[in-house]
Amino acid sequence: MGKVISTLLFQPPDEASHLSSKKYFWLNTSHGAKIPAFHITQPHAKFTILYSHGNAEDLGMIYEYLAELSELLYINIFAYDYSGYGLGKRRKDNIENNIEPSEENCYSDIEAAYEYLTQVELVSSRQIVVYGRSVGSGPSCYLAQKLANGDGHPVAGLILHSPFLSVCRVVIDMGLEMTLDIFPNVSRIKDVGCPTFIMHGTNDEVVPFRHGKGLYEALPEDLRYPPFWAENMGHNNIELDMTSVFIKKLQRFFLHLLKTQGSQKKLNQENVKRGIITGLEQNIGVTFSHNELDDPAIVSDSEDEIEKIRSTESLKKKGSKLSRKSSKLSRKMSLPTAKDYASFSDLDDDDDEEEDRSPSEKLKSAVPFYRTVAPVSREEVECLAESLSNNCL
Repeated sequence: MGKVISTLLFQPPDEASHLSSKKYFWLNTSHGAKIPAFHITQPHAKFTILYSHGNAEDLGMIYEYLAELSELLYINIFAYDYSGYGLGKRRKDNIENNIEPSEENCYSDIEAAYEYLTQVELVSSRQIVVYGRSVGSGPSCYLAQKLANGDGHPVAGLILHSPFLSVCRVVIDMGLEMTLDIFPNVSRIKDVGCPTFIMHGTNDEVVPFRHGKGLYEALPEDLRYPPFWAENMGHNNIELDMTSVFIKKLQRFFLHLLKTQGSQKKLNQENVKRGIITGLEQNIGVTFSHNELDDPAIVSDSEDEIEKIRSTESLKKKGSKLSRKSSKLSRKMSLPTAKDYASFSDLDDDDDEEEDRSPSEKLKSAVPFYRTVAPVSREEVECLAESLSNNCL
């Protein structure tokens, strides 16, 4: 039954569209297929779209369109063909291995594309925006949910262009998930874990408008980005007949992602800063009085030892490494050298082991303990903490 549904659903072009061999390369999927892909890049672009095309299309048909879209949005675009589509359809090894379009093959196709982007091109998941048009909404929702549920890191965003609730609901919608249904987007949309932008034509006769609206309503409120309901548009003409509005809507979504990530980075920086201060207060022998910010800290070192350490030339050399703003503090504390900083300056939450540790624990493992040798104020320690938090993010 599943094979019958796949045969009815997937409609690859009879002949592969022409595409210069210089513009594409081959990916190997976990199901043994070889599929073509291309990567259009812009210098220093912030985001990369992972594009899953619609039915009855292949890479040769969409290359010029995506190249133009890449320039207009100034983003990178990575696109791939589904198993049994386009240039891969006529490969001898795919024919010998009976490679055909199917739901499971689509999942292995997009996984191969994502793996290439992240492991070969070294693109962070936080820079990837998954874009699925029509049937491409199926593998796109699958990948976004999979990554958000712990099998990796959530992507930066998800764009669904003329998507469906599920394949069977396009034909008959009983409001329930059917056993033989494929691409159950409505069940996955709740767990995609990233801002999601949905666009749909109100006069779509292939995938009725209610599908896009239903997916939007199924999204958690904190992941909803204002949708684009294209008035009087059908299934395949939004980008053609409403080009200007279409581009502006996409630009605004990418600006939203930039703003969201900027706010999150600032919050992470503040968390690291607080963790550093906590480490200084609780773990490194510094405690503060309850008076004004410039009141001296309470320290355990004797006055004789303080004077002895103050007189050392090595302390002065270490202190000179601090910024002018925190130079007063640098004369009172034994600070790490530039080599010490190297071990923690690239702290990244992509490291699963680091993810479970607090900012103060990260700092303690990377940098030698600070040893307070003279009274310091909270203001001075906050100054140092801010300097260190900038290096941690």
